[in-house]
Amino acid sequence: MIDRYIVAAAIAIFTVAISYIVNFFFKLNYTISNDPAVWGQLGDYFGGLLNPTLSFMSLVLLIKSLRLQNEANESLRRELKNSEKTEKIRSFETLFFNMINSQKSSFDSFKIEVNTKAPDVFIYGIEAVIKIEDEIKELRQQCQDDKLISKFLEDIDLNDQIFSLTRCFYIIVRMITEKLSDDNGFSEEDRKSHLLALVNFTDFSLLRLIMISMQFMKYQSTEYLRNNNDFNAVLDEVSLSYSLY
Repeated sequence: MIDRYIVAAAIAIFTVAISYIVNFFFKLNYTISNDPAVWGQLGDYFGGLLNPTLSFMSLVLLIKSLRLQNEANESLRRELKNSEKTEKIRSFETLFFNMINSQKSSFDSFKIEVNTKAPDVFIYGIEAVIKIEDEIKELRQQCQDDKLISKFLEDIDLNDQIFSLTRCFYIIVRMITEKLSDDNGFSEEDRKSHLLALVNFTDFSLLRLIMISMQFMKYQSTEYLRNNNDFNAVLDEVSLSYSLY
C-alpha cells in the first residue's frame, strides 16, 4: 500500500521535471542560466506544483496510519477482553465444580427411615429416592392430591434433607445465572452450557429428587428454579420435567 504512494510521488516529481525541461529547454530553446534568481524561480515552480500533491499524499498516509493504529488498538482491546473473560470462566469453574462435589457429598448422606417394626432402619441415596418415587406413585394411584404428597415429603424429611439438597442445587443454578450474566460479558449460550454441565454431572437419582421437590414443594428455591427460563430450556433439551406425577 505505501509502495504505491511512493511510486505515485516519484511519478509526480518526474512529470513536473520533464514538463519543465520539455517546455523551456526543447520548446523555447532556453539554456541553463547562471543567474541565482532564475534558479529560485525553478524552486518556486517545483514547490508550487509538488507541495500540494505531496502534502495531500502525506495526509492520506497519516489517516491510513491512524486507521491501522486504531484497528490494532481495537484488536488489543478484544484480546484483553477475551483474556479477562477466560480468567473469569476459569475462576468460576473452579467454584462450580467444587459445589458439584459438595452436592454429591450431601446426597451420599441422604437417608429416609423405612416404615418397619424395627426402629431406626434407614435407606440411603439412590434407594431412598426410589422408595420416595414408589410411595408417590402409590399415592397417585389412590387419587391423592399434591397437598397430601407434599405432606408425605415433609413427614419423611424430618431433617430437611430434601430442602437442603434442593437449596444446594438452586444455589448452583443461581450462581450460573448471575455470574454468567449478560452484564458480566457472557451470553445465553454460556449460561446454558454450564447449566447443561450441571445437569449432566448431577447424579440422576438426585436430579429426580430435585424434580420431585420442584413439583410438590413450595420453597423459595423451587420457585426460582421453576421460573428460570435458561434452566427450563435446558430441561426441555434433555427431556426432563418437573411434572412427573
